[in-house]
Amino acid sequence: MTDFAKGSATAFSKGHGTGNDFVILADPDNAAPLTNWQIADLCDRRSGIGGDGLLRVVRSAKHPEAVELSSEAEWFMDYYNADGSVAEMCGNGVRVFARYLLEHDLAEPGDIPLATRAGLRTVSCVGDEFRVDMGPARFEGASEAIVDGRRYAGTRVSMGNPHLVCRVDDPYTLDLHKVPAVDAQLFPTGVNVEFITGPANHITMRVHERGVGETRSCGTGAVAAAAVALGGVGTCTVDVPGGTLTVTVSTDTTTLTGPAVIVAEGHTNLV
Repeated sequence: MTDFAKGSATAFSKGHGTGNDFVILADPDNAAPLTNWQIADLCDRRSGIGGDGLLRVVRSAKHPEAVELSSEAEWFMDYYNADGSVAEMCGNGVRVFARYLLEHDLAEPGDIPLATRAGLRTVSCVGDEFRVDMGPARFEGASEAIVDGRRYAGTRVSMGNPHLVCRVDDPYTLDLHKVPAVDAQLFPTGVNVEFITGPANHITMRVHERGVGETRSCGTGAVAAAAVALGGVGTCTVDVPGGTLTVTVSTDTTTLTGPAVIVAEGHTNLV
């Protein structure tokens, strides 16, 4: 069993799924919530540990946003973007979260139900990878993103968090250092913008994540992109800068399969 109090410093882990990386802090009783600036400091790649986001490991019964799911899931993935803003869901993060629970003897192998702000998600280990039931992809109409003055038509998709999927000739020609311009009325809390190319069953994707910037992968984005590419049921391979994910779309849900790795553990004085 994990020792949650090792000395005066705070224990942390670092993990990633296809290059989408996370700082992981265990606070099972929700005794030490973090401020947004503490999260941003931890995720800073120069003065902190570094990560695209932060995962807090909290018992569902101890967190007001998850207590209603506590009878179904012991653990709540309290997830934040790198700038400290709250995020509803993270497809790569939820796999890393499950890997952390298994490696720290906080869950048994098999199906692992997890509470998230987007609802219940069930993760299972498949060989060396993890598969998560992501729920249905919900299409919400058309919109567009503007990059360097050029407009790209897109499809709005909700995976519990907002996405805008745009088909382009070559995602790697785009400058994603700046936030793509979108309709703020349609996306009042920001949006993850995916740029994709390729046939329906095998696409290439780059993504600009709200609250982070361009990341090497986005799990919910891969599902949204695959759902748009397929236009119906089927399986799609999604190549991202950090690796490869597999998305299956059925009539009532979607699944995301990919790696999840814990790469480091230590202690920090940043909290």
